[in-house]
Amino acid sequence: MRSIFVGVAAASLLLAAACTQQAPSDEMGPMPVVAALYDFGGLPATQDERETYFTRELATALTANAETGGPGVLDFDYRSWANDPEVENIRYRVGVHSGDGHAEISTNFSYSVGGAMDLRWDMCRRADGQWRIENITAQPLPTEDGAPLEEAVSIRTLLGISEMPPAECV
Repeated sequence: MRSIFVGVAAASLLLAAACTQQAPSDEMGPMPVVAALYDFGGLPATQDERETYFTRELATALTANAETGGPGVLDFDYRSWANDPEVENIRYRVGVHSGDGHAEISTNFSYSVGGAMDLRWDMCRRADGQWRIENITAQPLPTEDGAPLEEAVSIRTLLGISEMPPAECV
């Protein structure tokens, strides 16, 4: 009887550990965080889900924005910077990876309806070693017809928070 109880307790612990969302960053650097966000399916919908990928400040701003409704709400998928999250030819690129706990990841892709985008994911490393996204900047890429480029836009600006992230990554 005791071995059954121990077995059930061990299985419960394993199930609880499997259900706990773990941050995808590790010794591979910041890239797994961005890749996991693209693989997540829908956008993270809760504060806890958002904090798996974003700094607490940015996750809180995204949560507040989603809860307000009405004008000013981000009504697009920030992973594709479009209403339709489907992108083609996505490429990941590691940019600046400084020793001070900051890095840049870029995703570059095209849309099935035409046009292309480059997203820069500004990353910071928390005290526990986990990487988090502290900003996303979108820059439309040149088109074949030579149309002028739109200016880059930051998700921090759209959310109404300071362009400069806090000094400490939390």
